[in-house]
Amino acid sequence: MPYTKPVIREPYYDRPVWFENDVERTESLILSDNCTSSEVELFLVHIFGYNNINVDQSMEDTFNELLRNDSVAILGGVAFFENEHKVIMPSCCCGLEQFADIYHSVIHKESPWLGHDPFPQITYNGDLARIWSDDPKSEGSLDLYYIDYKYEELLCSLENSKKDLEGFINEPLYQWILRKDKDIARKVKQRMYKWFIVAV
Repeated sequence: MPYTKPVIREPYYDRPVWFENDVERTESLILSDNCTSSEVELFLVHIFGYNNINVDQSMEDTFNELLRNDSVAILGGVAFFENEHKVIMPSCCCGLEQFADIYHSVIHKESPWLGHDPFPQITYNGDLARIWSDDPKSEGSLDLYYIDYKYEELLCSLENSKKDLEGFINEPLYQWILRKDKDIARKVKQRMYKWFIVAV
């Protein structure tokens, strides 16, 4: 059965000077309560880098600079899976911060913003939701493919993706920061909910 997952993409930024080890880079990362410490560090590299936070300062100053933002952006969003090999990833200029917008678009049977180049789309037909890898009306979409969901299954899967994102915030991310600073861990958790969860 097809499913969705919250992801970040292309976390290729400099690591903070206060990280104890280098960070293993991957093209994308699924966020869940199963993430390891090194995957939490990869997420932090991405959120600091994508938001132009100075990582050449102390840990406290780095997080405080991030926490001063009312909103943040981070390349990623919702990934749509038919299986491990057939996936439609969020593309350029789609962000994890748009998670709530994607969810509400699907509730209203609209096609949300999923990025461009390619330009993924969602079309609806009765109880079927079809996720296209690119604009189905584009003449240049030679490698066009799609993943079909039953509409109710797509809504359920997005709810599960929200739980995955909450699990990531509540467990590995919170615990990683808590080991270093309890007050910062609490503030980051609150902000993560405001930035990524609260509107869903």
